[in-house]
Amino acid sequence: MEANKATSEKGYFARITEDGQKQTLRAHTENTSKLARDFAESFNAGKLAEVAALYHDIGKATPEFQNYLFSKEKRGKIRHSVYGAQLIYKRYTEIQPVAELLANCISSHHGELRDFISPDGEAKLFTEMSEDLRNQPDAPSAGADADVLLEELKALLSLAPDKAFAMTMITKLLYSCLIDADRLDAYLFESDEINKPKESGWDILLKLLEKHLEEIIPDPKTIEMSDLRQSVSLQCAKSGLRERGIYQLSVPTGGGKTLSSLRFALAHARKHGMSRIIYVIPYLSILEQTAIAIRTALNADDAFVLEHHSNILPDDIEYYRLHTNRWDAPIMLTTQVQFMESVFSARGSDLRKFHNMTDSVIIFDEVQSLPVKCIHLFNSAVNFLNKVCNSTILLCTATQPILDKVLRPVLFADKPSIALYENVPLRTIIVNSLQPAGYTYTELAEFVHSKHNSSTLVIVNTKASAKALVDELRATEGNVLHLSTNMCPAHRDDVFRVLRDRLDAKEQIICVSTQLIESGVDISFECVIRDIAGLDSILQAAGRCNRHGEFGETKNVYVVNIKEVNLSKLPDIKIGADITHRLFDYDILDIDMFYQHYFYERRNIMDYPTNVGSIYDMLTRNIQGSEAFRNRGTSQKAELRAAIRSAADNFYIIAPGQTDVIVPHENAMDYLEEYEMCSDLSDKRRIMRVLGRYSVSLYRFQLEELHKRGALSTDDGIYVLSSGFYDSDFGVNLDGSHEFLYV
Repeated sequence: MEANKATSEKGYFARITEDGQKQTLRAHTENTSKLARDFAESFNAGKLAEVAALYHDIGKATPEFQNYLFSKEKRGKIRHSVYGAQLIYKRYTEIQPVAELLANCISSHHGELRDFISPDGEAKLFTEMSEDLRNQPDAPSAGADADVLLEELKALLSLAPDKAFAMTMITKLLYSCLIDADRLDAYLFESDEINKPKESGWDILLKLLEKHLEEIIPDPKTIEMSDLRQSVSLQCAKSGLRERGIYQLSVPTGGGKTLSSLRFALAHARKHGMSRIIYVIPYLSILEQTAIAIRTALNADDAFVLEHHSNILPDDIEYYRLHTNRWDAPIMLTTQVQFMESVFSARGSDLRKFHNMTDSVIIFDEVQSLPVKCIHLFNSAVNFLNKVCNSTILLCTATQPILDKVLRPVLFADKPSIALYENVPLRTIIVNSLQPAGYTYTELAEFVHSKHNSSTLVIVNTKASAKALVDELRATEGNVLHLSTNMCPAHRDDVFRVLRDRLDAKEQIICVSTQLIESGVDISFECVIRDIAGLDSILQAAGRCNRHGEFGETKNVYVVNIKEVNLSKLPDIKIGADITHRLFDYDILDIDMFYQHYFYERRNIMDYPTNVGSIYDMLTRNIQGSEAFRNRGTSQKAELRAAIRSAADNFYIIAPGQTDVIVPHENAMDYLEEYEMCSDLSDKRRIMRVLGRYSVSLYRFQLEELHKRGALSTDDGIYVLSSGFYDSDFGVNLDGSHEFLYV
């Protein structure tokens, strides 16, 4: 497919580099079209992506844009995306869904996807399609026939179990292909590089992993757990030969889930010739230890096993930004937040990577941590990734939620468990230690002391509880550590290092923590005490007790209830705790029964409700927006209805309204001074990433309280906490006298 030859003959250009190199519009269009087509072939939409790329920059073939491009002083921006959107909309108007879809992708390729119809009934995209533009460029003389594009779209939709949701996701996929092709061609031209995708080499990697597993020497003290890990690993290798689908890996804590899931993924990717493996992990502590385990097992470097999260401090920032924007490494590791907020975003910068989630093995670790409001969106997304995008999904956890038993279920493969096991070593017993009136902090401290022998972990539901209990324990016990998100990441890492050292040395230690230590952290105590919460949380907490059976006998996990704890702002924990309490009353601690009750209680929020309708509805039928659109009495035609941008604006995993504040921990102030003295933009970005490890997120009311005390300063939009308002044990200190702000 060629761009209009008349365009290049007139001498139109797409870009000019700082050193004066010019790329013709024809060359850029041809390169982008080929890249977009190649990207979309993984999900059989090559023609649709190619046509979108063919039209995307035709608006640059105008005197207005060319004058702007060659002007010495560029002021503002020149609209060019709308031209190609209008031309493609008119050319394919007889196949309305294709015309609307491609017009949205092209019109939005510098920014973010538009709503087809907004929740209040506006249809700005369609208004834009009828806008009278000056200097209309010629349409490309080549392009796929309308029936070819329509059949390609129909074929995709025929695979989808939820066609309305799939229509939105297909729009995002094609947008992703266009964005990545456009940005990548610009990068390659400006850097004078050639696009060379990394070879995966699954066969070699699988052999390296198997060699690594053979070299692991079982600890005689934990031989039962070693046998379990070996059995699970062998079953995962065999299950890797199964067909693409959605599977489960339910392994007890300490059961070798990381390397077993990797073994499945490598065998599966080799079997089906898949493009990459993606790990999605909820917590940075788990992500970082998983990355280390994978690199060690495969003898791989950072370029081959790439992490995408805020804690990374890359040597080459531009290289890191390119490849985390694209997710093109053979093995990617990212956070649950990054994954979900990318898939449900409307921004080109976020969605650029979406097409590289196709033809992949995607492993969701600790899937039980998924916010309940996101369950239907998550289920619909993984179904789409499997059925339409040819990806295999693996859901991993020791406490598998019943995601196939909700209104919009995950569509598991037949016999979805990839590893079965019997005779799991009994390492812990859950002990009901609830009291009718609950424990005061003094009573709980006495209880902890009565159960403590060598190492004890206490997990509570709020930061206020952690602080109060530590104060009580320290009245009679010196070796007490504290962990909560009132401490910056660097501070928490320091405590983790001390904690691991003391556990390894078998020293006396008590640790009081919020639930941040609950899942996935490879750490083991002789005794665990858990403030009552959902049964899933209690079982995850039990995974920090006698984790490898190293204490030689079954150990107790005590469930307690702290008196008068305010959980009004933590409804998920409160409802989960109430259900667990009822299960204790009937002496039934069954995880499936817990989820049945919990999901029933929370069924009304699983579509992700907002004040303008649910996000699921906005991305599918958009009932509110469609009704408002009809009530406007407009003559505009609109076959696609999804409010893509409005849904994205209302979607988040971490609640908005928090502000990062740099705290005076260790050498944070030295980094801040270096930042203020630095003039190089790339160096400032590097330092800011470092400073992220010395920051704590605070709510507005907390900021206001600190402002009143003169405890905050701002410089260039950066909030800095004053010295004396950050405690070496507890983190953020409201007034410098150990009175703390907790929520």
